[in-house]
Amino acid sequence: MASRIEGRPRQALMFLWRQMRHASTEGPFLYRYKAKRITWRKRHYNEVLIMADRRKLLETLQDIIDFRGKEFPTAFWEVLAKRCLKSMHLFEPLELSILARAFDRPDMAGSRRDVFGPMAAQVLASRHVVPGPAVTVFAKILPRRLKEDNARDLLKFLARRAAEVMWEIPMHNAVALLEELSKAGEQDSALCRRVAAKIGALLPSEYYFIEQNDAALPGRAALAFAAQGHRNLLLFQHLADVALKHLQGSQPAIDSVQSAQKVLDSMEQLDIETHEASSLRSALEVSSRCRIPFQCRYWVPCLTQDNGQQGGWMRK
Repeated sequence: MASRIEGRPRQALMFLWRQMRHASTEGPFLYRYKAKRITWRKRHYNEVLIMADRRKLLETLQDIIDFRGKEFPTAFWEVLAKRCLKSMHLFEPLELSILARAFDRPDMAGSRRDVFGPMAAQVLASRHVVPGPAVTVFAKILPRRLKEDNARDLLKFLARRAAEVMWEIPMHNAVALLEELSKAGEQDSALCRRVAAKIGALLPSEYYFIEQNDAALPGRAALAFAAQGHRNLLLFQHLADVALKHLQGSQPAIDSVQSAQKVLDSMEQLDIETHEASSLRSALEVSSRCRIPFQCRYWVPCLTQDNGQQGGWMRK
């Protein structure tokens, strides 16, 4: 080889470069000679769960909510929880509610998959407006997942935010928030006034009887306001009037009877006596006297000796 390159320095350098160019693809002439023939593939690292961005995490969480009955492996939950914890500061309150719904499963008790503590801290520190659907989800899920002191602080924060966005919260969810506050031993008069105004406006209207028609709602609302110590005469008149309408009929449902009894008990606890309460008490006494045991008839088949099938009607 020495005889071949002797006296030819330029040819010697080119020969050595050809012999050594297979050792590495990096070099000053890469983009001059070779890069024109290379098809560069784009790596979508954000589509990998362990390095997922905010959009990919939200899509994954929404898929979990949509396919609630689907089982995922343990490694999937651990990687997802780890990535969500790293990206917790990027989520807004509504997106955090999606995260809470996705992780609200019975098998999420492990410490590696505990996202509810950091989530509550992020909600309390968030400067964004907490919308009504997010308040509803947080009030339903987080008190069951947090310690008592942390849950109490979060519920007081949610009560203040719910008073600002009450137009986004349905009646039964507002009553549920009052129930959670009462369980935590907290009272919020501003929230009670907002919820009372909402119930007083919607409960006597035709919307309630056409769209919702929940016989248990008046009783739940009455107990929640009684636990909060909110004495609103006009509100309890509406509750008693609606409970009385549910009792109308020859045989009212058991939910209507129980709801009417809860309304009366709450009015007695708050020392409220109105004409609607007297009418409700009389209707409740009449319905209890006229209520008869429910009987149903069903066909009982039996086989005879000639393999023929016969039967008769039985009462239960």
